[in-house]
Amino acid sequence: MIWKKNCLIYKPEREAAWWRSHAMAPAALLYNEQTIRVFMGCWDENGIARIGYIDIQLDEPKTILRVSEQPVLDIGRPGCFDDNGVFPGHVYEHQGIVYLYYTGFQKLDRIPFTNFCGLAISKDGGDTFVRVSEAPVMDRSDEGLFTRAGTSIVVEDGIFRSCYCAGSSWVTVAGKARPVYEVYYTESSNGIDFDRRGRCIVKCDLSVEHGLGRPQLTKIEDSYYVFYTRRLLDYRYHMGVAKSSNLVDWQRMDDLLAPIAHGGKGDFDGDMVYFPCVLQCKKKLLLFYSGNGYGRGGFGYAEASV
Repeated sequence: MIWKKNCLIYKPEREAAWWRSHAMAPAALLYNEQTIRVFMGCWDENGIARIGYIDIQLDEPKTILRVSEQPVLDIGRPGCFDDNGVFPGHVYEHQGIVYLYYTGFQKLDRIPFTNFCGLAISKDGGDTFVRVSEAPVMDRSDEGLFTRAGTSIVVEDGIFRSCYCAGSSWVTVAGKARPVYEVYYTESSNGIDFDRRGRCIVKCDLSVEHGLGRPQLTKIEDSYYVFYTRRLLDYRYHMGVAKSSNLVDWQRMDDLLAPIAHGGKGDFDGDMVYFPCVLQCKKKLLLFYSGNGYGRGGFGYAEASV
């Protein structure tokens, strides 16, 4: 798996009140034989994200076909876990239903915020979505008192295999409180009901990073991979990946993504190469990612052969 970095696809500069900036946390769905629909967190002028999308051409991802006019998922009601922003964790089609796992933000007084995982589903191929609940499908538990989100799935033999991030502590980086979280694995029979405790499969190296987030579980040939964000202490956020043959033993292989390096000065990804999302299309892999400022600079892609 040798990655080749490509280019910027889209930098939002919008006049819509709900989407002023950012292409945060791209999550890609094969919409039809010619089109990839990329969902993302779209920020308003107050920095509150809702989920919208752009459609791009499968064979030429730089070609934009459509930009959503309205969000497919708005923020939650006041007091709910997602009342201060939502962005995609993962999007996955199974038996005609599109599962959109999303991270909800809520501001607090004693700590800056919490992140928990919600789920919305679509029965029309990814055009409209309805929450399965106003409560999280992955809520607070002892393994993740402040963060339990970024969920992704692969369905095999009726089992929803899932990776997510969880954490219960904070560290101070550059004078600000930053969350600590790591990558976990669990399973579900329906993609809605999850155990309150999973298994940690990729741990933080706290000497260089404080968070491994939004893990993207995917199966490539006979191996499982989980791609994740790396919140580095020097703020030049990047990505990592781990590999397993059995979903139990995982080998961290972050150097596989070294070719998707930070851009140069002034590039959209000069400071941040973040929020990886891998989609297998025919004989190639596409990896979409957000650039500087959690996607303020836009999002781009890299590709590799299977």
